[in-house]
Amino acid sequence: VKIVIHGFGGGRNLSPSPDMRKAYFIRGNYNIIIVDYGSAVTEPCLSQIEWAPRFGSLCVSQLVKYIAHHPRGVPPDNLHLIGYSVGAHIAGLVANYLTPDEGKLGRITGLDPTIFFYAGTNNSRDLDSSDAHFVDIIHTGAGILGQWSASGHADFYVNGGTSQPGCASSTIFQTLACDHTKVTPYFIESINSEKGFWAGPCTTLVSYLLGWCEPKDSEYVLMGEHVSQRARGVYYVTTNAKPPYARGFPGKNRRTAKNSEYSGVRRK
Repeated sequence: VKIVIHGFGGGRNLSPSPDMRKAYFIRGNYNIIIVDYGSAVTEPCLSQIEWAPRFGSLCVSQLVKYIAHHPRGVPPDNLHLIGYSVGAHIAGLVANYLTPDEGKLGRITGLDPTIFFYAGTNNSRDLDSSDAHFVDIIHTGAGILGQWSASGHADFYVNGGTSQPGCASSTIFQTLACDHTKVTPYFIESINSEKGFWAGPCTTLVSYLLGWCEPKDSEYVLMGEHVSQRARGVYYVTTNAKPPYARGFPGKNRRTAKNSEYSGVRRK
């Protein structure tokens, strides 16, 4: 079961929600639930974004509990929540409404969690590794529209994490918006990509940019849908400027996403 939560200005019929749903249906037999809070958060009243995540996460937590208690239901640790921008923090806030007896979410994927309205001292609102058995975060507009800090079990910084190839535009706002939204086509492509987005561990961005990190083949992990839930730490990955974005395995031995070992949502 996948629960998809869009970002500010999104909706169930607006990209990337339908594109992600289509990709999963191509992949296999999935139950896809798309959360739509778009009518509650509309421009230009950005102050709505303060209370909408709390309200939205409460509603999603009630849905999670309903699914868990249904006769043919699914426990929380078999659920995968995917949140983009503000939606990433909504996914994390769901954990606050689940008691230990009710269980813990299996996996949360944060797609460039927004920095706005969450870059303060109230860290309880931020998505972090305590919110699910496994939290993977993909950064594409880090430090600008997305948060910079690594707060998941595994954090992936794409093309350095801040500026994405193919996003240069006539205005700075369009460029920054492109960097932030580019995370969604990366993740969607990862669902069915045979090459895969292979990422290598590196301690700092400077080390990555200077080429000082030379991971062993065994240290590379897939970014995106098929990430290993054993992955821990900070990873960097490089993409193409145009689709298909995945470059495949950069190591010495050829590997593909198709024949790679990866784990799904944690099961009891």
